[in-house]
Amino acid sequence: MIYALGFRDYALEHGQQIIIQKHITKEEYDSHNTSLGEAHKINAMDNVNNLLIRNGNEFLLYSSKAKDYLEGDEKVVYLEANRLLINYLAAVSMFIDYGEKYNSKYFGKERMKKFQEKTSIFYDSHVSYRFIALMRNYALHYGFPLSVIHQSESGPNGIFASRETLMKFKAWKHVAEDIRNMSELISLDIHVEISMMFIKQLYQDYVYEIAPTVLKGIEYLNSMIKNNGGKIPLLATFKSIEELKKGNLSVNVIDAQSFYEALKIIRNHPSIEIIER
Repeated sequence: MIYALGFRDYALEHGQQIIIQKHITKEEYDSHNTSLGEAHKINAMDNVNNLLIRNGNEFLLYSSKAKDYLEGDEKVVYLEANRLLINYLAAVSMFIDYGEKYNSKYFGKERMKKFQEKTSIFYDSHVSYRFIALMRNYALHYGFPLSVIHQSESGPNGIFASRETLMKFKAWKHVAEDIRNMSELISLDIHVEISMMFIKQLYQDYVYEIAPTVLKGIEYLNSMIKNNGGKIPLLATFKSIEELKKGNLSVNVIDAQSFYEALKIIRNHPSIEIIER
């Protein structure tokens, strides 16, 4: 197998072309791939965080207007509110799983343990966080969380969880005591809002820790682009020169947009200041 470094170019006469600059060793090829892969270490957590924010906000928006929808079909409101809430609960669970996975993968088991310790502190110290954390188990194994549509001229209007119904679930652990101290009609909105605040802190901690590694990857790409006269680099493999001439090669074109997005994420972090030189 032959390994090569090059770039993609456009010529009016030939259209898009792949230009092979030089052959490199497999070790150099692997080293380029590793260095250019650093910027992607932020993407998975950012994607699931964006999903969580979107799901949470969609539920909160719908819930805040639920009383306006109740003039129509109550079943539609019941199903839609639960759908949006369950989407959010799934995203919370997904974020925690991703957090453990990527902290372990990129930092090691000790960093993963610190992540787990922080989620444990949130769980032990804050009613809303542990309530939402276990609400997914309720939705998965018992029933829809929101079960009461309430309309009143003097009381609350909207769709609520029922304390009595929730307590029929036997796997609340010590959250059961929290629920006993709640009102009979439980609005999930405030618990979603507060849990989103805690997830935001976990996300910002991850970005802060991974930022130096990601910035090295961005600097590495910038250096390669400068060496290419401003063209985006690519890595290629092919079996022989004859196969290359036939166009039989495997090409990895570097996605510069993902590097730009990674830099934007880091720039937006409240505790990170990037000084350009």
